[in-house]
Amino acid sequence: MTRLIAASALLVVTAVAAGCPSEPCDPTWSVELDRPGGALLAGWGRAADDAWLVGGGLGTGGARIVRWTGQPIEATAALAADRGETLWWVWGTPAGTLWAVGERGLVLRGPADGSAALTVVPSDTEATLYGVWGSGDDDVWIVGGVANQRADADDDLVLHWDGQRLARLELPRRDAALFKVWGPAGGDELWVSGEAGTLWRRRDGAWIDHALDTPASVLTVHGCSADEAYAVGGRHVWQWDGAAWTEVAGLPAFALATGVACGEREVLVVGAQGVRLRRDRATGAWSDDQLEPFVGADLHGAWAAPGGELFAIGGDYLLPATSRRGVLARFACR
Repeated sequence: MTRLIAASALLVVTAVAAGCPSEPCDPTWSVELDRPGGALLAGWGRAADDAWLVGGGLGTGGARIVRWTGQPIEATAALAADRGETLWWVWGTPAGTLWAVGERGLVLRGPADGSAALTVVPSDTEATLYGVWGSGDDDVWIVGGVANQRADADDDLVLHWDGQRLARLELPRRDAALFKVWGPAGGDELWVSGEAGTLWRRRDGAWIDHALDTPASVLTVHGCSADEAYAVGGRHVWQWDGAAWTEVAGLPAFALATGVACGEREVLVVGAQGVRLRRDRATGAWSDDQLEPFVGADLHGAWAAPGGELFAIGGDYLLPATSRRGVLARFACR
């Protein structure tokens, strides 16, 4: 009997150590932050309780950086290098370097643990930089342009960091502002999205045009692997299966889709008027969380944390407000 009890205790300890919950988990949405100080536009982190949120006033205030540690902590102005430009996107390397990009060609770089202030990396452009991603500290990609549906000299803007400096790379001209960049693990290919259906695939050093047949801007592209990626824009969600992009059918009616993130178990799509759509990657089923609970803000960025928690980031970025607020909603077990 003593041996049986000891063996049972060992199994319990092993299960807990492996991350198996003692009770079934029923995750729900909660609003973790809803206050003025600038809209929030994007988030990235190393863990569900170790993340960064960025944004700003979009012309009515300076950059905003929030540290998420399980609760939101407003960062100091010094961390944002005392800059007044709104930050549009944030991402970090596996080695722990944080990158944030935004208005007027602003590029910030520093330690992801917050141990030192972010420093400015010269970009040699005044265009807005909307997206940043990379495979490592010597392979970081930044995209941007002038989002006005017209031809501008700083459209089709792709910058690459080789570990020493940023350099602009030539891209076949579409006269489109570029919004997001993402690539699967391995670093041998990437996707870039932009205005008027723009979708570029870079593979083996060559650019391949995968433009979608839509006037809508492809605002975000993100994926889980080389044969599972998602793109959103307007009232559309597209999926890449390794061979072609197809529009996802049968989704509930939703407002403007702006962000997407592919996590370990689920895909999250966010958008205006509190849109949150989740796809179970195992079953393919979609869930409509727009009213669970209702989030009275326009959501812009989606982030899937290691372990499965989902984050929706936004605020008053679509309103001509003089004092914009930022909002963070989290989908997690309680």
